Amino acid sequence: MPTDSPQLQTVVVDCLPSLIIERPLAESGQRVVYLAKFDDSRIPADVERQPSEDEPDSPPFLYGWQDWGRIVVKVVAGAGADTIARLEAEADILAAVRPKNFPKLLYANHFAENPVTEVRLAQPLYVTVEEFIEGSPLEDICNQFVGDERRTADLALGVANALMPLWVHPKLFVHRDIKPPNVLIRTTGEVVVIDLGIARETGAKGVTETGYIAPHTPGYAAPEQFKADKALICFKADFFAIGVLMYRLLSGVQPFHWDPNMDRLDVAIATMKHEPKPLAALCNASRVFSDFVEKAMQKEQFKRQRTPDIFIAELQALCSLAGTNK
Repeated sequence: MPTDSPQLQTVVVDCLPSLIIERPLAESGQRVVYLAKFDDSRIPADVERQPSEDEPDSPPFLYGWQDWGRIVVKVVAGAGADTIARLEAEADILAAVRPKNFPKLLYANHFAENPVTEVRLAQPLYVTVEEFIEGSPLEDICNQFVGDERRTADLALGVANALMPLWVHPKLFVHRDIKPPNVLIRTTGEVVVIDLGIARETGAKGVTETGYIAPHTPGYAAPEQFKADKALICFKADFFAIGVLMYRLLSGVQPFHWDPNMDRLDVAIATMKHEPKPLAALCNASRVFSDFVEKAMQKEQFKRQRTPDIFIAELQALCSLAGTNK
């Protein structure tokens, strides 16, 4: 796992000299994450004020970036080719789809050398700058949803609506990593989804060979995902994860359990063998709520809701009926 260090912060600021790092936020996958801001007064005098010839429509490097206010900077040092490919794919998806309920991608670059001094870096850096979201990580407030069907259904609908631009894009993108740490709730109550690090285009070749080694989060990944069955991975993998999320929020327990000491193959086998107790029996959920979650978590992909439109329509119905159909 990557770690913050004074040396890493120094290299990042050397590459982005107007950057002021306020504090580390967290580790996100293979990235170190900082809360930061830019200060135009710190821009070196020899940095050009004009856009680059390669990207004439982009704003000049560093100039005006202080207007972004507080931002999130994600850094990977010395990443391999596969990791860089995934990070660049994430940036490409955000740039191509521009989903409303994701943090805005403000800047992304792979630094092999210092852009100001042109001195080669000891370790290349991949850096992204994103909008800072004022709000609460779902991971910190999961227990507030226990027993509350309406609030849980509203949250799930917010996640589904955030993902809809990915699902219906011509390239049919799939997030593949819906879980509490990747969901934020703005102070307005609006749901924001983050981290497209393992998102992929439906049917794309990807970088993982078929087998039980595909990128995924144990306990939330659909069977076709952890099997790396690329022919089957589509928006229905996200349906499965949203179903798991709803089960966890309403009941307070995970539908699929795993031990951190288990390897991924054992986790996958345990998931395939285990049939979670229906929410209606586990925590007296309404039948319609319990049935929706059970359908979303079907191991066989074709048994889940057929389309994003159907999935969202059923969630909207749950939001209207929640609490009335015990």
